[in-house]
Parts: sequence; C-alpha cells; structure tokens
Amino acid sequence: MPSPADAQVATLDKFLAAWQKGSAAETIALWSDDFTQRLLPLSLGRPALTRAQASAALSMMMGKLTNWKTEIRQVVHDSARGSAAVYTTAVADTPLPGGEVWNNEYGVFITFSHDGTKITKIEEMIDTAFFGEFFPKFQRYLAEQPAQQGV
Repeated sequence: MPSPADAQVATLDKFLAAWQKGSAAETIALWSDDFTQRLLPLSLGRPALTRAQASAALSMMMGKLTNWKTEIRQVVHDSARGSAAVYTTAVADTPLPGGEVWNNEYGVFITFSHDGTKITKIEEMIDTAFFGEFFPKFQRYLAEQPAQQGV
C-alpha cells in the first residue's frame, strides 16, 4: 500500500494530466465527496462551490472550450501538509462571437484527503483582468443559447 505522500504524488500527476487534456470527467473523478472549490482572490466575492456545483460548472465550461492547451509552469508539493500549489496558463478557443480566446493564468492550491487518493479542496487564484473581461461576455452568450436553440 503506498504511503499518503506517494498517493498524493500519484493523485497530483493524474490531476495535472487531466487538466492538460481538458478532461472534466477525469478531473472530477479525483474529487472527494466533500470536495469544495473557491475562486480567488476573495475580493471577487465568489462563494465556495460544492462538488456538485463545481462538477456542473467545470463540465459546462470544458464542453464549450476547444483546442485546450495548458502549460504547467511550476508545481510545489508539500506532502507533510497534504497540499500542492500549481502555477499554469491555459489558452483555448471559445464559442463567443468575434473569435474571443480563453487566455487564463492560474495559481491553484490543492488539498489532498488524508490517504492522498482524493482532492478535497481547490482554491483557484485566477487572472482577474481576464475574468472581468471574459466572464460577463460568456454569461451573456450562455443566456442567449436557449433562445437560439429554439429557433
């Protein structure tokens, strides 16, 4: 049986591989039942999401983005604290009119379960300039979709 530290490394490797593939299903499979996700900085005023809420949001988002490319720039793993920090950038094509591109930068803070086999919490520091510019447009796009589908 692997040690919790070894299990954390394996879980982190699976998480990074799923993220690089843009696979919502593989990412979600690593989350514990009591998983939570929170967008940072706290000044965004975003509440923490439950596993169900985060699953729905990630699945929807990854279903809309194409040509996903992620560059993992830095990984710091602290097995004694059961945590890791990952700095990455990601680009993707979006369905928004005008060729709007997903171009985000992240600092992701991961907390592992006691046995290291699951992720219990992700706190995701996002590029607030990108968030402020992109997400209102993306929300408008999503709001218009049911009307367009009925036409």
